[in-house]
Amino acid sequence: MNKLRNRFSSLNEKTERVKEKEHRIWAEVGKLGFALTLLDVIIRGLLLDEPFKEWSGSLAVFFIITFYYCIRALIAGVLLPKIDSEEKKRKRVKEQLIESIAAALIITWFTMYHIGFPHTFTGWFKFLLLCLLCGAVLFLIRYIIVILLFKRSNKRS
Repeated sequence: MNKLRNRFSSLNEKTERVKEKEHRIWAEVGKLGFALTLLDVIIRGLLLDEPFKEWSGSLAVFFIITFYYCIRALIAGVLLPKIDSEEKKRKRVKEQLIESIAAALIITWFTMYHIGFPHTFTGWFKFLLLCLLCGAVLFLIRYIIVILLFKRSNKRS
């Protein structure tokens, strides 16, 4: 990554102050790109009601930037604090379970609102299954992250 950054850089021999300024500029460029893709999705997708093909590229870039940020923040330990005891781990797992259930309910509600409320038992069963599946997948991902953070914190201690 540093080699790529050095190719875009105008100065090869830099002081720490110059490197920090350049790092801030690259961060601002990333924020600007993120904001522009989000703005494009909002304007073309929601306000102008354009077809999905017109704004899907911006949506893909938006999700890629978001995914990359989350992965980098998790690796750096910024997104979730250090978990150094079994009690903190249990508390964090409980929080993640509650947040996963809430997110699954919101996803199910938005899906119901978009598709329409079901009128048969099978339709309601599909939405219940969707809620359970979304909750389970979200919780599984979050649980793995908590366990990895716990192991990494205990490895350092």
